[in-house]
Amino acid sequence: MSNQTISDMDVLVLAPFGKDSVLIENVLQESGVQVRVANTALDLVAVIPDRAGAAIVAEEALAEEHMPELARKLEAQPTWSDFPMIVLTGGGVSTAATEFAVRARAPLGNVTLLERPLRAATMISAVRSALSARRRQYEIRNHLQERERAEQALRSARDALESIVEERTAALRRLSAQLLRVQDDERRRIARELHDSLGQYLAAAKINLDTMALSRDDVDDCFREVQGIIDRAISETRTLSHLLHPPLLDATGFASAASWYVQGYAKRSGIEASLQLPDDLGRLSVTVETALFRIMQEALTNVHRHSGSPRVDITLTADERTAALTVRDYGKGIPEPVLSGFRKSGINVGVGLAGIRERVKELGGSFEIQGSGGGTTLKVSIPVGERGRNVFAGPPSSQIYSSFAT
Repeated sequence: MSNQTISDMDVLVLAPFGKDSVLIENVLQESGVQVRVANTALDLVAVIPDRAGAAIVAEEALAEEHMPELARKLEAQPTWSDFPMIVLTGGGVSTAATEFAVRARAPLGNVTLLERPLRAATMISAVRSALSARRRQYEIRNHLQERERAEQALRSARDALESIVEERTAALRRLSAQLLRVQDDERRRIARELHDSLGQYLAAAKINLDTMALSRDDVDDCFREVQGIIDRAISETRTLSHLLHPPLLDATGFASAASWYVQGYAKRSGIEASLQLPDDLGRLSVTVETALFRIMQEALTNVHRHSGSPRVDITLTADERTAALTVRDYGKGIPEPVLSGFRKSGINVGVGLAGIRERVKELGGSFEIQGSGGGTTLKVSIPVGERGRNVFAGPPSSQIYSSFAT
């Protein structure tokens, strides 16, 4: 029932004895009020409070057996509803019946008493007041329903926006993972080209220069300088090729590639580096091995560039389910506000750590970074699975490299 007005709400009348119901019906209808006469309290139960604006009940009808059911229905009204009841009382003489009627009307809630004999003007005024109050209740109900519809629309809009955000986030994550894969493939291709083409050309030039030097007794300084330049070009080309994508990673796996890289890192950076690996790590999947190597490579680059640490420890542990890599330095650490911003939004730390996080997310792993005045610890854990590895046995082994190694 919506947009209720006084004129289209029925007034129920339950006055089973005498002429009260007829008189009330006539008076109210003459005043433009719609009236429906109920024969029993059960008739009231059937229509209250949904299809009526108010009810006029004679006090003697409250003793009927259906009144408790009417009271239960009124108690079960929605929060916006407080159905008005007008009870016609006796002439003031208290009897056992009237006392029972008083107790019976207590649970009916919104009750107005009118004493008989009735005056038409008083009854009409009471009925119109009850109908006006009922109309305001329907206005409150309509307002609540409208608010509920608005809240539901907002919830639907929020859910739709969250769904769009999740889809866009997933799309960005897929794009990020694809870019990382393309980057790895491009590094592998460039490393192969450097080794197979430019490296071979330089090697051939070096052989020719050496042959020419052996055939000449008076090798001048300029000729020797050219030989030195070619030597350095070959060395740097080989180093660049290995740094872009070490052939050991494809040929023998992460353990060999990591050992080679950490040893070279210690020599180049002057930072003492400790590498701990399982004795018999075996081969992991290409995807996992590449991710672990790139994460270690990026972490060590950050240590060299930013930490000022004299030492770095790299540890890999693995079981049948996960491979966990930890890189710890002993430098100046990362300020907590910077770490907090990175954990919340992934900003303010450069692309290196962001790339590590995306690699780990793509593989369904976990990434944790802790920093303090005593250094920074980076931990990643990547699912391996039965198809991701071949062999694992034995305790970890330890290798230490330093800038003084030969």
